[in-house]
Amino acid sequence: MKPSIYYIVESLFWRKKIGNKLDFLLNGGDLKDAIIHSQKEFIEDSPIIAREKAFSHFSSIVDVLYEGLEKKQTTDEQARIDLQEYLDSNNAVELQRSDSVKKFKVSDDIFNGIEVYMVVDTPLINSKDKQGQKVLIHGIRYIDYPERLDDDLIATLDGLIKEYKYYEQNNYFFQKHLSLIHFEQIGGGAEFILNTPFNWERLMDNWTGRKLIKKQ
Repeated sequence: MKPSIYYIVESLFWRKKIGNKLDFLLNGGDLKDAIIHSQKEFIEDSPIIAREKAFSHFSSIVDVLYEGLEKKQTTDEQARIDLQEYLDSNNAVELQRSDSVKKFKVSDDIFNGIEVYMVVDTPLINSKDKQGQKVLIHGIRYIDYPERLDDDLIATLDGLIKEYKYYEQNNYFFQKHLSLIHFEQIGGGAEFILNTPFNWERLMDNWTGRKLIKKQ
């Protein structure tokens, strides 16, 4: 029987620093040659095998990028800072809201990242999901300010919760990948999720910021 989900790893990042984009183009540079875009599907009879292969491919991309930095990866959290070398072209425009002291950046680098998606092939009964729908479950993406928490993490958390529901309702085997995480610190509750390189427990232990999950 064909599984109801499979996985895709997508990546979009700069080969190297290009400096000012306008100067780069005026000097004959080609942005298409300066950026790498790839997509690879992982489909197996057992979704957990496809998932393992997807995350192995994700890790191999990260390892290659670290080789370019002449560093070794320590944690997923640190990778989110280190790999901005490939995700941030440093061409962002910094702005500040008139009613706030908080600054933000506008950049087309927001599309850059290395991401793992669950893809819905057969939606669950009574689900609003559509066939072919991509659900983000992990990623290292462009961050305008690396010292701030990546807001897209909550999108991956939503995806992980949905992913577990697919495994649970289809009785998919998930081996030792399952964890129960208490998200009360960010406004949520206890949730089962399948493990990713990101350490959610450490975030919950250390989090003292605003509520990230808004209850309906």
